[in-house]
Amino acid sequence: MNLTVILVLISAVAVAAVVALLVVIQRNAAERQRIAKEYEDAEDDLRRRLMELTGEKAALESTLKARDEYESRLREEQEKALETQRQAQEKAMAAQREIQEKAMAEQKEAQERALNMQKEQHAKELENMKDAFKALSADNSFEFKRQSAESISDLLKPIQEKFAEFGKAVQESRKEVVEQSAQLKEHIHNVMERSQAVGDEARNLANALTGYSKVQGDFGEMLLTDVLKNAGLVEGVHFFTQSVMTDEAGHEIKSEGGRTMIPDVMVLYPDDTTVIIDSKVSLNSYKEYINAEKVEDRVRLAKAHVESVRKHVDELKTKDYASYIPEGRRKVNYNLMFIPVEGAFRLMLEEDPMLWQVAKDNNVLIVSQMTLVIVLNMIQMAWKQANQEKNIAEVYKTAEELMSQLNGWMESYVSIGTFLSKAQNAYETSTKKLTESNQSVVKKIQKLERLGLSPKKSQAKIKPGARKTGPESIIPPELSETLTNE
Repeated sequence: MNLTVILVLISAVAVAAVVALLVVIQRNAAERQRIAKEYEDAEDDLRRRLMELTGEKAALESTLKARDEYESRLREEQEKALETQRQAQEKAMAAQREIQEKAMAEQKEAQERALNMQKEQHAKELENMKDAFKALSADNSFEFKRQSAESISDLLKPIQEKFAEFGKAVQESRKEVVEQSAQLKEHIHNVMERSQAVGDEARNLANALTGYSKVQGDFGEMLLTDVLKNAGLVEGVHFFTQSVMTDEAGHEIKSEGGRTMIPDVMVLYPDDTTVIIDSKVSLNSYKEYINAEKVEDRVRLAKAHVESVRKHVDELKTKDYASYIPEGRRKVNYNLMFIPVEGAFRLMLEEDPMLWQVAKDNNVLIVSQMTLVIVLNMIQMAWKQANQEKNIAEVYKTAEELMSQLNGWMESYVSIGTFLSKAQNAYETSTKKLTESNQSVVKKIQKLERLGLSPKKSQAKIKPGARKTGPESIIPPELSETLTNE
């Protein structure tokens, strides 16, 4: 029985063990299934995250590629714009130089032609006068020749002086044309060098600028003054800085708000036309744009720069300096807004090409260094042309004075000829009256002298025989020769 019990117990234990083993096996299978499911879920999450990261990588690569393409295209466009602007400037300079040289050549040729014609005419007139004077003087006495020569010398002296002044004026005009031609060539060379240095100046100025508008205004005005002087204009003569606008009576001109009108620069044309230039545009946003590294920052700052320029255009439109110039003076109905940095000007055109036209419609012309130099060259050429015209007017005035004096001399010369002709006619008439016919006075005197009558004797003695007219005769030899010839 004990054995049976033992076997039963052993069987029970074995069954319990089997049951326990089965329970453990089932628990492990469930755990394995749970772990397998978690692994599959984690694998799905990893696969999904990998796909998301792959997409993000592709997007980033596309963004980087687009940024590189944008920067490359921007550089190409900037280089192309610079090249186009440089070519346009060279063409404008070449055309301007050609027009100036052609005008100078034509003016020089006209002056030489007029001078040669006047010299030939004067030489011919002088030669004719000399021939006429020689022919006329040959029939007169030595004393008359001496007096006439002195009179002619006195008359010709102011004419010779006027000829000397005329020749001097023409020489000075020629010299000025040559000097202006040399100055024009040198100025074009300087402009080309200036254009090459614009990039460096722009960077240096942009780094020098601070956030203070007063400092920016001083920099802009200083650079504007430098550009004006390099263009050949003289401060205090051709342009004025920070000058109070005044009316014809010399009183200060006030705006509608009572503010004194003090533009940055006033440039004068030869005909007293006034051009107003402003140089106080803000470049803070442009400076930050230059220093920005991120594309989005550069885009934002470029727009801010354009907005700053537009704001200053509105301010100038409100000030409208040109409208306060007195009615009696000439003026250009535009205020020039000077942007001292060439890159800032180009950025404005690239971001908003229509802003320049909008400003122009509001009587504001936006100019950079290069475009302002072209305008200033036109002003300088106008001043040189005015000076040339003044010199030519002086030459013609001298020529007119010379011709007027020459005309008076000719009238006097003709009067002398008429007087001499009348004197010659009177002399010949008197001679005829004395010598012609048998009853002439001379023949009667000769007859008395042959009879012995002498002007030194108080009583005439009639001697037999005839006496020839001798040294003591009162009859001049010329009249005696006339009677002998007859």
